[in-house]
Amino acid sequence: MKKLHRRPSRFKGMTIGLDLHKSLTQYSVLNEAGDEVDADRIASRPEALSKLLDTLTKDVPSVQVTLEASGCFLWAYDLLADRLGREHVHVAAPSRVRVIADSMEKNDANDAWWLAYLLWEGRLPGAFVAEGDLRELRIASRELRSVVDERSDLKRRLKSHLAQLGLCFSASDWASTPGRSRIAKRVERVEQTHGVRGESVARLWGRIQRMDAEVDHWRSRVDALSSSFSEIKALQCQLPGVGPQTAAVIWSELGDPRRYQSAKSYAKATGLTPGYRESGGRVSRGKITRLGSAHVRWALTRAVLSCTRCTRDPAGRAVRAWLERAQKRKAKKAAIVAAARKLAEAIWRLFALGEAFDLTRAFGPPPADAAA
Repeated sequence: MKKLHRRPSRFKGMTIGLDLHKSLTQYSVLNEAGDEVDADRIASRPEALSKLLDTLTKDVPSVQVTLEASGCFLWAYDLLADRLGREHVHVAAPSRVRVIADSMEKNDANDAWWLAYLLWEGRLPGAFVAEGDLRELRIASRELRSVVDERSDLKRRLKSHLAQLGLCFSASDWASTPGRSRIAKRVERVEQTHGVRGESVARLWGRIQRMDAEVDHWRSRVDALSSSFSEIKALQCQLPGVGPQTAAVIWSELGDPRRYQSAKSYAKATGLTPGYRESGGRVSRGKITRLGSAHVRWALTRAVLSCTRCTRDPAGRAVRAWLERAQKRKAKKAAIVAAARKLAEAIWRLFALGEAFDLTRAFGPPPADAAA
């Protein structure tokens, strides 16, 4: 746990902590002195929460509310923000509220009290909540990633079946119209001559074609929503390996990098930084923390992996050359994570300081043939 940059100020008013679940919500109310004055359960329904707010906030000049960023919190957040104002609604990052997760006496009443108390003390670790078009972009980009992953799994299963029959296809066959026509003809012959395996191959091929339509739909939605964010275009233009989908994921998941104090703090929000422990003069660095959005980690590592396939882009070739050098002293996955962390820090400098991506500073000069 880090030292506080500044002394927290205690809230002058009523503080409400909500432990939100699908069916029930536990609440705890603290007064200005930090004493609990009310606690109970209500149904997790908009009308029940509105009624609670009417009761608790009557004749109270100043109120703040906190809840965890759980799997079903958005409806409550929107309702609270409309009623109280966004500046009075605080969302806690569950992975950083260790006093709740590691408690030996964990129950809903204690969880709600701790949320309220941490907010009253000014020590609540906050979570970023996307709103408006940014939330729409986040939903669309997550759906796109989901359907692409599902289609990739279907392709792997299809290729496995065909490999059992001595049939294989190159990556270009899957990406081109003539190549897909050849695959369709092979699938039709296999269906007619190989019994159950042929039936399985045909059904997998049909599902892949349906998933193609899903991928095209969500890709067009992501492109349409991304057009309203000039920052996404800047990410594509400045950073190697970052395409439309990965740029949309990065921006929608973490929002404006200028919210963070430094490049290191932005990189920590991605969960790509190693854990750090120092005690008794001994320093140890563990595995990456994996805190923050897993979608951002996926996008940044995918950008690095795309650079490993670059043959013309000088920036991409420089990243690939750096990875080859790094893999001589560390594992391949560790080198990819390190490169992804460098990209994350470059994103913060791009928007917070207005610095263009410095390829030489991050990964060294590009290979001589690429520079030429």
